[in-house]
Amino acid sequence: MLRVQSVAQELERRIVNGIYAAGERVPTEPQLAAEFSVSRTTVRGAVADLQARGLVSREQGRGTFVRSTGRVSVSMILETNLSVSEVIRASGREPGTTGLSVQRKLAPAAVRVALRLPEGSKCVVVRRTRTADGVPIADSVDHLAVVRGLPLTPAAYENSIYELLEATHNQPVSSGTARIEALAAPLASAKRLDVPEGTPILVLSQVHELVDGSPVMYSIVSLRSDVMNLYVHRGPTGGQTLHESTSSASSERDDSKVLTAAGRVAGQK
Repeated sequence: MLRVQSVAQELERRIVNGIYAAGERVPTEPQLAAEFSVSRTTVRGAVADLQARGLVSREQGRGTFVRSTGRVSVSMILETNLSVSEVIRASGREPGTTGLSVQRKLAPAAVRVALRLPEGSKCVVVRRTRTADGVPIADSVDHLAVVRGLPLTPAAYENSIYELLEATHNQPVSSGTARIEALAAPLASAKRLDVPEGTPILVLSQVHELVDGSPVMYSIVSLRSDVMNLYVHRGPTGGQTLHESTSSASSERDDSKVLTAAGRVAGQK
Protein backbone atom coordinates (compact mmCIF):
# COMPACT_ATOMS: atom_id res chain seq x y z
CA MET A 1 0.00 0.00 0.00
CA LEU A 2 2.85 2.39 0.83
CA ARG A 3 4.42 1.68 -2.53
CA VAL A 4 1.15 2.46 -4.32
CA GLN A 5 0.89 5.78 -2.47
CA SER A 6 4.53 6.61 -3.16
CA VAL A 7 4.20 5.99 -6.91
CA ALA A 8 0.89 7.90 -7.02
CA GLN A 9 2.44 10.89 -5.25
CA GLU A 10 5.37 11.02 -7.66
CA LEU A 11 3.10 10.79 -10.71
CA GLU A 12 0.88 13.50 -9.26
CA ARG A 13 3.95 15.71 -8.72
CA ARG A 14 4.91 15.30 -12.37
CA ILE A 15 1.40 16.19 -13.53
CA VAL A 16 1.14 19.27 -11.28
CA ASN A 17 4.58 20.49 -12.35
CA GLY A 18 3.80 20.01 -16.03
CA ILE A 19 6.31 17.21 -16.61
CA TYR A 20 3.33 15.26 -17.90
CA ALA A 21 1.25 17.91 -19.72
CA ALA A 22 -2.53 17.92 -20.09
CA GLY A 23 -3.53 15.55 -22.90
CA GLU A 24 -0.16 13.75 -22.83
CA ARG A 25 -0.04 9.98 -22.53
CA VAL A 26 1.47 8.68 -19.30
CA PRO A 27 4.22 6.03 -19.68
CA THR A 28 2.91 2.47 -19.87
CA GLU A 29 2.61 0.14 -16.88
CA PRO A 30 5.77 -1.83 -17.83
CA GLN A 31 7.73 1.41 -18.26
CA LEU A 32 6.62 2.80 -14.89
CA ALA A 33 7.15 -0.54 -13.16
CA ALA A 34 10.73 -0.65 -14.44
CA GLU A 35 11.38 2.99 -13.50
CA PHE A 36 10.10 2.65 -9.93
CA SER A 37 11.26 -0.96 -9.45
CA VAL A 38 7.78 -2.09 -8.47
CA SER A 39 5.25 -4.58 -9.81
CA ARG A 40 2.74 -3.71 -12.51
CA THR A 41 0.01 -4.30 -9.91
CA THR A 42 1.48 -1.49 -7.82
CA VAL A 43 1.57 0.83 -10.84
CA ARG A 44 -2.00 -0.11 -11.72
CA GLY A 45 -3.11 0.81 -8.20
CA ALA A 46 -1.29 4.16 -8.35
CA VAL A 47 -2.85 5.04 -11.71
CA ALA A 48 -6.30 4.00 -10.43
CA ASP A 49 -5.83 6.43 -7.52
CA LEU A 50 -5.00 9.27 -9.93
CA GLN A 51 -7.99 8.39 -12.09
CA ALA A 52 -10.33 8.42 -9.07
CA ARG A 53 -9.12 11.94 -8.29
CA GLY A 54 -9.65 13.15 -11.83
CA LEU A 55 -5.98 13.64 -12.73
CA VAL A 56 -5.84 11.05 -15.52
CA SER A 57 -8.26 9.16 -17.75
CA ARG A 58 -7.92 5.74 -19.34
CA GLU A 59 -8.83 5.16 -22.97
CA GLN A 60 -9.21 1.54 -24.02
CA GLY A 61 -6.59 0.53 -26.51
CA ARG A 62 -4.78 3.87 -26.30
CA GLY A 63 -3.44 4.21 -22.77
CA THR A 64 -3.65 6.62 -19.83
CA PHE A 65 -3.77 10.36 -20.46
CA VAL A 66 -3.34 13.42 -18.25
CA ARG A 67 -6.54 15.39 -17.80
CA SER A 68 -6.59 19.16 -17.69
CA THR A 69 -5.88 20.36 -14.15
CA GLY A 70 -8.23 23.27 -14.70
CA ARG A 71 -11.99 22.68 -14.81
CA VAL A 72 -13.18 22.26 -18.36
CA SER A 73 -16.36 24.22 -18.99
CA VAL A 74 -18.28 24.17 -22.26
CA SER A 75 -21.39 26.26 -22.97
CA MET A 76 -24.10 25.21 -25.43
CA ILE A 77 -26.85 27.62 -26.55
CA LEU A 78 -29.71 25.37 -27.55
CA GLU A 79 -31.41 27.65 -30.06
CA THR A 80 -28.20 27.93 -32.09
CA ASN A 81 -27.75 25.05 -34.50
CA LEU A 82 -24.06 24.32 -33.95
CA SER A 83 -22.24 21.00 -33.89
CA VAL A 84 -20.59 19.81 -30.68
CA SER A 85 -17.21 20.37 -32.33
CA GLU A 86 -18.10 24.00 -32.96
CA VAL A 87 -19.45 24.40 -29.42
CA ILE A 88 -16.19 23.05 -27.95
CA ARG A 89 -14.04 25.33 -30.13
CA ALA A 90 -16.21 28.34 -29.23
CA SER A 91 -15.43 27.59 -25.58
CA GLY A 92 -11.71 27.80 -26.30
CA ARG A 93 -11.13 24.04 -26.13
CA GLU A 94 -9.84 21.49 -28.61
CA PRO A 95 -12.42 18.89 -29.70
CA GLY A 96 -11.55 15.21 -30.01
CA THR A 97 -13.19 11.83 -30.55
CA THR A 98 -12.70 8.49 -28.78
CA GLY A 99 -14.50 5.14 -28.73
CA LEU A 100 -15.73 5.51 -32.32
CA SER A 101 -17.73 2.70 -33.92
CA VAL A 102 -19.94 2.62 -37.04
CA GLN A 103 -22.46 -0.13 -37.83
CA ARG A 104 -25.39 -0.67 -40.17
CA LYS A 105 -28.33 -2.07 -38.21
CA LEU A 106 -32.06 -2.62 -38.38
CA ALA A 107 -33.68 0.62 -37.18
CA PRO A 108 -35.49 0.32 -33.81
CA ALA A 109 -39.14 1.40 -33.69
CA ALA A 110 -38.38 4.78 -32.06
CA VAL A 111 -35.80 5.56 -34.74
CA ARG A 112 -38.21 4.58 -37.55
CA VAL A 113 -40.82 6.96 -36.14
CA ALA A 114 -38.31 9.79 -35.70
CA LEU A 115 -36.85 9.42 -39.20
CA ARG A 116 -40.16 8.46 -40.89
CA LEU A 117 -38.78 5.16 -42.11
CA PRO A 118 -40.85 2.13 -43.16
CA GLU A 119 -40.74 -1.06 -41.11
CA GLY A 120 -37.67 -3.17 -41.86
CA SER A 121 -35.49 -0.17 -42.71
CA LYS A 122 -31.85 -0.07 -41.70
CA CYS A 123 -29.85 2.85 -40.35
CA VAL A 124 -26.20 3.71 -39.76
CA VAL A 125 -25.44 3.77 -36.03
CA VAL A 126 -22.48 5.89 -34.94
CA ARG A 127 -21.26 5.61 -31.34
CA ARG A 128 -18.54 7.95 -30.08
CA THR A 129 -17.38 10.04 -27.15
CA ARG A 130 -16.51 13.70 -27.73
CA THR A 131 -13.74 15.29 -25.68
CA ALA A 132 -12.68 18.86 -24.88
CA ASP A 133 -8.94 19.17 -24.26
CA GLY A 134 -8.90 15.41 -23.74
CA VAL A 135 -11.72 15.43 -21.14
CA PRO A 136 -14.80 13.34 -22.11
CA ILE A 137 -17.87 15.59 -22.16
CA ALA A 138 -20.45 13.93 -24.44
CA ASP A 139 -21.26 10.31 -25.26
CA SER A 140 -23.46 10.04 -28.32
CA VAL A 141 -25.36 7.41 -30.29
CA ASP A 142 -26.41 8.77 -33.69
CA HIS A 143 -28.86 6.96 -35.99
CA LEU A 144 -28.58 8.13 -39.61
CA ALA A 145 -31.05 7.39 -42.37
CA VAL A 146 -29.32 5.28 -45.03
CA VAL A 147 -28.85 7.08 -48.36
CA ARG A 148 -26.54 6.54 -51.31
CA GLY A 149 -23.07 7.90 -50.60
CA LEU A 150 -23.30 7.66 -46.81
CA PRO A 151 -19.98 6.07 -45.71
CA LEU A 152 -19.53 3.22 -43.23
CA THR A 153 -15.85 3.82 -42.47
CA PRO A 154 -15.20 5.14 -38.91
CA ALA A 155 -12.70 7.72 -40.20
CA ALA A 156 -15.55 9.55 -41.96
CA TYR A 157 -17.20 10.25 -38.59
CA GLU A 158 -14.23 11.53 -36.60
CA ASN A 159 -15.25 15.15 -37.16
CA SER A 160 -18.57 16.90 -37.81
CA ILE A 161 -21.46 14.65 -38.82
CA TYR A 162 -23.33 17.81 -39.83
CA GLU A 163 -20.70 18.52 -42.48
CA LEU A 164 -20.87 14.90 -43.66
CA LEU A 165 -24.67 15.04 -43.93
CA GLU A 166 -24.53 18.32 -45.84
CA ALA A 167 -22.08 16.83 -48.34
CA THR A 168 -24.20 13.68 -48.71
CA HIS A 169 -27.59 15.41 -49.08
CA ASN A 170 -26.39 18.62 -50.80
CA GLN A 171 -28.16 20.73 -48.18
CA PRO A 172 -27.35 21.57 -44.55
CA VAL A 173 -28.93 20.37 -41.34
CA SER A 174 -30.92 23.44 -40.33
CA SER A 175 -33.09 22.59 -37.33
CA GLY A 176 -34.20 19.95 -34.89
CA THR A 177 -36.33 18.98 -31.94
CA ALA A 178 -34.78 18.01 -28.60
CA ARG A 179 -35.93 16.39 -25.39
CA ILE A 180 -33.74 17.07 -22.33
CA GLU A 181 -33.68 14.80 -19.28
CA ALA A 182 -31.66 14.70 -16.07
CA LEU A 183 -30.70 11.09 -15.33
CA ALA A 184 -28.27 9.01 -13.27
CA ALA A 185 -25.47 7.74 -15.50
CA PRO A 186 -25.75 4.00 -16.25
CA LEU A 187 -22.52 2.02 -16.07
CA ALA A 188 -21.79 2.06 -19.84
CA SER A 189 -22.20 5.84 -20.16
CA ALA A 190 -20.34 6.45 -16.90
CA LYS A 191 -17.31 4.54 -18.20
CA ARG A 192 -17.27 6.44 -21.47
CA LEU A 193 -17.66 9.80 -19.72
CA ASP A 194 -15.10 8.87 -17.05
CA VAL A 195 -17.45 9.53 -14.12
CA PRO A 196 -18.74 7.23 -11.33
CA GLU A 197 -21.86 5.19 -12.07
CA GLY A 198 -24.96 7.07 -10.94
CA THR A 199 -23.45 10.52 -11.52
CA PRO A 200 -26.11 13.05 -12.63
CA ILE A 201 -25.93 13.61 -16.40
CA LEU A 202 -28.03 15.42 -18.99
CA VAL A 203 -29.47 13.38 -21.86
CA LEU A 204 -30.58 15.03 -25.11
CA SER A 205 -32.76 13.00 -27.47
CA GLN A 206 -32.78 14.85 -30.79
CA VAL A 207 -34.24 14.67 -34.28
CA HIS A 208 -32.15 16.60 -36.85
CA GLU A 209 -33.74 17.94 -40.04
CA LEU A 210 -32.47 19.27 -43.36
CA VAL A 211 -33.53 22.61 -44.84
CA ASP A 212 -36.38 20.88 -46.70
CA GLY A 213 -37.71 19.46 -43.41
CA SER A 214 -36.55 15.88 -43.98
CA PRO A 215 -35.37 14.13 -40.79
CA VAL A 216 -31.90 12.65 -41.34
CA MET A 217 -30.55 11.77 -37.89
CA TYR A 218 -31.87 10.73 -34.49
CA SER A 219 -29.41 11.15 -31.65
CA ILE A 220 -29.16 10.34 -27.96
CA VAL A 221 -26.42 12.40 -26.33
CA SER A 222 -25.30 11.96 -22.72
CA LEU A 223 -23.62 15.10 -21.37
CA ARG A 224 -21.49 15.53 -18.26
CA SER A 225 -23.44 17.95 -16.08
CA ASP A 226 -20.25 19.12 -14.32
CA VAL A 227 -18.82 20.32 -17.65
CA MET A 228 -21.67 21.18 -20.02
CA ASN A 229 -23.69 24.35 -19.44
CA LEU A 230 -26.95 24.56 -21.42
CA TYR A 231 -28.55 27.92 -22.18
CA VAL A 232 -31.93 28.80 -23.70
CA HIS A 233 -32.96 32.31 -24.77
CA ARG A 234 -36.43 33.18 -23.47
CA GLY A 235 -38.60 35.95 -24.91
CA PRO A 236 -42.25 37.00 -25.00
CA THR A 237 -42.91 34.74 -27.99
CA GLY A 238 -39.51 33.54 -29.17
CA GLY A 239 -40.84 31.18 -31.81
CA GLN A 240 -40.49 28.14 -29.56
CA THR A 241 -43.59 26.24 -28.51
CA LEU A 242 -43.71 23.82 -25.61
CA HIS A 243 -46.22 21.10 -26.32
CA GLU A 244 -47.17 17.59 -25.36
CA SER A 245 -46.44 14.80 -27.79
CA THR A 246 -47.19 11.14 -27.47
CA SER A 247 -44.43 8.73 -27.94
CA SER A 248 -41.58 8.17 -29.30
CA ALA A 249 -39.81 10.11 -31.74
CA SER A 250 -37.96 11.57 -28.82
CA SER A 251 -37.60 8.57 -26.55
CA GLU A 252 -36.53 4.95 -26.83
CA ARG A 253 -37.56 4.26 -23.25
CA ASP A 254 -41.35 4.55 -23.27
CA ASP A 255 -44.43 5.73 -25.13
CA SER A 256 -45.71 8.02 -22.40
CA LYS A 257 -46.45 11.70 -22.89
CA VAL A 258 -43.36 13.87 -22.91
CA LEU A 259 -42.69 17.57 -23.15
CA THR A 260 -40.65 18.57 -26.18
CA ALA A 261 -39.36 21.97 -27.17
CA ALA A 262 -39.73 22.59 -30.89
CA GLY A 263 -37.00 24.81 -32.21
CA ARG A 264 -33.40 25.00 -33.31
CA VAL A 265 -31.03 23.04 -31.13
CA ALA A 266 -27.30 22.45 -30.94
CA GLY A 267 -26.19 19.53 -33.03
CA GLN A 268 -24.26 16.40 -32.46
CA LYS A 269 -21.15 16.92 -34.23
